[in-house]
Amino acid sequence: MVSRNASSEEIKKNQKNQKMRIKVKKAARRSGKAVKEDKIEPSAKKKKAVFSQKKVATVKKSRY
Repeated sequence: MVSRNASSEEIKKNQKNQKMRIKVKKAARRSGKAVKEDKIEPSAKKKKAVFSQKKVATVKKSRY
């Protein structure tokens, strides 16, 4: 895939949008409200930390 260079108008527009997002985030922090209210539930695979027997042995060994 060939990437193209952004025009100066697009760069200015992106910078303006970024400044606006920063202002909104800072204002939300000052007011004590979270910008993202709904948290995404992590997948079940990421919740369970499955250790191999070798890793469990090294963890047990390092704790004592």
